This record gives sequence, C-alpha cells and structure tokens, in this order.
Amino acid sequence: MYCDFFGLKTAPFRVTPDTSLFYAGGEREALLNAIVYAISHGDGMVKVVGEVGSGKTMLTRMLEKQLPDSVTIIYLPNPSLAAKDLVFAIGHELGLELGLEQESNQTKTHALLAIQNKLLELHASNQRVVVFIDEAQCMPLDTLEELRLLTNLETETDKLLQLVLFGQPELDEHLSHPSVRQIKERIIHNLYLKPFSQTEVAEYLAFRLHKAGYNGSPLFSRSALKALAKYSDGLPRRLSILADKSMLAAFAAQLRTVSKVHVRIAYSDNNGRHQPLRTTWSAWLGFTAILLMLCIGLFVLNQKLDVPFINTSSANSHTIVDPQSVSDEKNTPSSNITNSTTTLTTQTDTTKALSTEPKKELPLQQVHAQPHHHQPKDNLPDTTVLLNTPLLNQILSKTEAWLNNPEGKVYTIQIMSTQARDISELEEFLRGYTGQSIEEQLFIQPVTKNNQTLYAVTFGGFIRFDAAKKQLEGLPEAMKRFSPYIKKISSMQNTTY
Repeated sequence: MYCDFFGLKTAPFRVTPDTSLFYAGGEREALLNAIVYAISHGDGMVKVVGEVGSGKTMLTRMLEKQLPDSVTIIYLPNPSLAAKDLVFAIGHELGLELGLEQESNQTKTHALLAIQNKLLELHASNQRVVVFIDEAQCMPLDTLEELRLLTNLETETDKLLQLVLFGQPELDEHLSHPSVRQIKERIIHNLYLKPFSQTEVAEYLAFRLHKAGYNGSPLFSRSALKALAKYSDGLPRRLSILADKSMLAAFAAQLRTVSKVHVRIAYSDNNGRHQPLRTTWSAWLGFTAILLMLCIGLFVLNQKLDVPFINTSSANSHTIVDPQSVSDEKNTPSSNITNSTTTLTTQTDTTKALSTEPKKELPLQQVHAQPHHHQPKDNLPDTTVLLNTPLLNQILSKTEAWLNNPEGKVYTIQIMSTQARDISELEEFLRGYTGQSIEEQLFIQPVTKNNQTLYAVTFGGFIRFDAAKKQLEGLPEAMKRFSPYIKKISSMQNTTY
C-alpha cells in the first residue's frame, strides 16, 4: 500500500520466514554456525530457546539451506505427539511404511527395529539424520523420554540420530522436571536467541528496507527507533509488525519520516502487547482523523486540478534537445502540461552526487514553454510584489545574479513549471530542500505565457551539451516524471511567450 510512496520495490516487513531476508546481526549468524557445527560433528542433542517471535522458525529454514546434502532432516512440527506415536512418526518421515501401532499389526518394537536398520543403512552411505522439533516446550514428558531412548541408537563411533529442540523459555522449566533429568544431561549445546539491542533494531530495520529497494535518507527518526525498540522488546516479529504499521501511519499523514507519534499509533493498534497506553483512544481517533483528512484532501485535489493525473509509461520519459534545435528553439513553440504529485529523491549536479528528499509531496504543474520573442528586462513582471515570500525572493535574486554571470555555462535542465496561483505550493516544495546541497543548484525564472505568469524551475548549469545530456539521463525516475528537458541558459532571458 505504501511501497510506491516510500520508493520501495516490495513490502519490507513481511513476517513470513523468507530466508532472503535473514538478518545476520543480533548474534543470529553466530548461533546458526554453532548449530551447523554441532550437527556436522555428530553432537547428540542441541537446545535452542527463544521468546515468541524471536526467529526460531527462520533459523530452521536457514539450517535447511546451509546444512550439506549429507544431512537428512526430519521436521516434526507437532510436538504434542504421544510417546507411542513418536516412533511411528519418525519412521514415516524416513520413508518406512509403518502406519500407527493401533492401525497395523506392527508393534513399537518392530518399528524401532525398522528405524534402526534404516539409520544404519543411511550411516553406511555417510548420511547423518537430525530431527528438528518445534515448540518443544509443549511436548509431553513421556514423549521427551521416548526421544532420549531414540538417541541410544548409535554405532561405536557415531550417533545414528541427532536432535535439535526449538522452544520458548518454558522449555527450560519443562526439562527441569525430575522425570526427564536424563535427557537434560544429554544436551550438549544450550543456545539462546537474544532480543535485539536498540542499535541492532536500527540495523535490522535498515537491512530490511535496503532489501526492499529503499536507498533514501533514514526513514525512521531516532525517537521512533527508540520507541520501536521499547515496544517490540527487540523481538523481530513484533518489530516487523510495528514498523509496518508505523510506516502505514506515516503514509496516511503523507509524511516521509516515521516519528514516535506513528510508532505509538502502531503500538496502540497492536492491541496491548504491553501495558495499555493512556492515550489509546486518542491515538485511535487521531489515526482515524488522519485517514479521513487524507481521503478528503485527495478528493478536493482531484476536483481542483485542471488536468487529471496522468500515469503512463510516457510519464517516465524525458526529452533530450539537440544543440541545433536548442539554438532554433524560439521558432518552435510548444506546450506540454502535466499535473503530477511526485517527490525528488536523489539529485546529481555536475560535480557531486546529491541525495535528498523533500518533506512532502506537492501538486506542481509541468509546463514546457518555448520562447518566441525577447522581452527587455525593464518589462519583467514585478516578482517581489507578486511573490512577497523571503525564500522565493532569495532564489529569484540568486537566479538573476546567475543569469547575469553564468560563468561560461551554456545549458541547463528545466525540471518543471508551475502557475502563479500555486506559488504557495512551490514555496513548500522548495522549502523541503532548504539547507541541503541541492538548494544551490535550483533556480526559478518567472515567465509569461498567454498573459499568465508561470515559474520555471531549473537545475544546474553545463558548459557542454553532452554533459547536460548525461546528467539528464542520470536523473532518478521520480524526477523524470516531470519530463525534464535541456534548454539554453540564454533562452531564460526571454520571459514572455
């Protein structure tokens, strides 16, 4: 829903255990390597404990990918098996036709013998067999004891069957029962999935966003990161859910930075994983109000626009003007008007890469107007009176000084034009770049077309046409939506079309 708004290729915080999104930080990679080492060296039993949502399932998926082909994995997702059914379930996973004891004439003794023969056969072909048991804290005590008996199947040098128990912290309490003290003694490795620290929370979010195609400035504010670390307890699944809902709240408010307010809204929506916030109802009302205002705003904007929003493949195209046609541009008037709501994400001037992001999207009209005659400077419109805004007047003064002395520059790139009635939106658009390096490369020139005042926004100055062309082709897709084109700086002296 918010992917296009934030410039993402895919949803960054899916909770399904996708191994391509495995985060190696938070000691996860070290723990994964420890389990692989234990299995590869034939250690009998491994226990992995972690809170709900700490990444145990993701760990099993990664083990399935990283363990060599010489390891046969048996995965038992149902820990509630009765002791009498456990042997038959393992035999079934080994490909043995055993059935359940009550459904066949085979006894558990016959099943154990068949399993042992199969394990010996696999061992002779240099295959190891490991059993993954998920949610092991739910396994009955007598079933745990049955597991211990299965670990007795061995040769003189190797265990025929290895066990890896995955469970919540209750597993430790479960194994402390006197009736299963022997299986506790056989656990060689006791591993724990720790929650993320605040620093790891920030790294995890950045990693996920990068995997989803995000390359902009930090999306979560410092206060938002601190709140996410607090409300998620550093648990990956809870963190992903809160981050996803926080970005949705920011999208509803049309803001490109997720703040603490959005995290609190997301936390409230998560329905009390911790103690309820005092502002739960107000947060709900605020979230609803934001969504309502967004819908109303979009409706009103749609009614006011002169030309409907155009979203076609051609919207991403840009125009390259040959130097010869540029020199003859005053003989080829044209007009290309497009309304678009967009964002400039990454700019590059002639000497350095600029990575910036405006504070919000604003409706700006794209007008490509070619001049057809020259108007003396004395007849320029009174822009100071017309605008009466310090920021725009400052850029206008900078533009005038630059045009008087372009320092040998011949070409520039026109990004867009906007009507005078939208001057407040233009100011807000430019304010998003105040204090950033791209501000130095932005210029505004007032022009008159059919007795209507327009303001052309241009970017950079170039001595050679091929340098301007290279810059134009390297513009980000978000900027290309305005269909920018190359023009001569000298043509900017002609302000009436």
